[in-house]
Amino acid sequence: MKISVIVTNWNGLSLLKKYLPNVIKNSSEAQEIIVADDASTDDSVKYLKELQKEYPVLKIIANKKNVGFGKNSNNAVKKAKGDLIVLLNSDINPHPNYIKNSLKHFKDPKVFGVGFAELGHENWGEIYWSNGYLQHRPGLPAKKTHETGWLSGGSAIIRRDYFLKLKGFDPIYAPFYFEDLDLGIRAAKSGLKLIWEPTAIVEHRHEQTMSKISRSLLSYVKERNHLIVTLRHFPDDKQKKLHKWTRLGRVLSGPNYLKIIRSAKRQLRRYPKLHLLNK
Repeated sequence: MKISVIVTNWNGLSLLKKYLPNVIKNSSEAQEIIVADDASTDDSVKYLKELQKEYPVLKIIANKKNVGFGKNSNNAVKKAKGDLIVLLNSDINPHPNYIKNSLKHFKDPKVFGVGFAELGHENWGEIYWSNGYLQHRPGLPAKKTHETGWLSGGSAIIRRDYFLKLKGFDPIYAPFYFEDLDLGIRAAKSGLKLIWEPTAIVEHRHEQTMSKISRSLLSYVKERNHLIVTLRHFPDDKQKKLHKWTRLGRVLSGPNYLKIIRSAKRQLRRYPKLHLLNK
């Protein structure tokens, strides 16, 4: 199977300089390494064009307009030629054999993708429900290969055909947060497997690009998208009832939560629910 690596970037010039040469070095299995730049203003594209002279395997997708993480990733996957797609954030530093150690799992045609083990945070992901809200946490112990609830959108390898059939990351979550967890849920509901592989090691300096965005906006988007993913995926009527009471409590304890509810409902009206593979 052919392999493409996609690195998403937005104003991450310093991160590209620090990590991209190592991505190229440790991704020898890949036929192409694509950097999908989301309209950066920090000379990222200029640097990439210079690096491309040294590494012809490097390809550049330069958006003229900023479209957000999900759409940027979706567009790049559509243009990629690989059967398997490695998804990396620009702040990921992969260790040798991170791709090689993941490939064995794709012998099973039901495997949608494999999540990498992030050094210092080696764990698979567990999804659960609490008081009517969908929650997630590290699954433990995390020393052996394990099924996981979702795959990080910036630290995993996935099958391109399944990704496209599932319509990729749902635009309802734009500009970021919870789109990868939502995709994992939809993949699992479609009967696909998601695997976490402890020997596929990468280092991840979380949210280096996000640090340039105000904390209040980050918090608002995270809360809104947490509500959206909850409303999208209720497992039963019991959780729906619990959700209504818990949501009321959040409104009473902080009236600003009303703005989050209104925003989430606008998004839900705007974006129809994506179908599963078996629907």
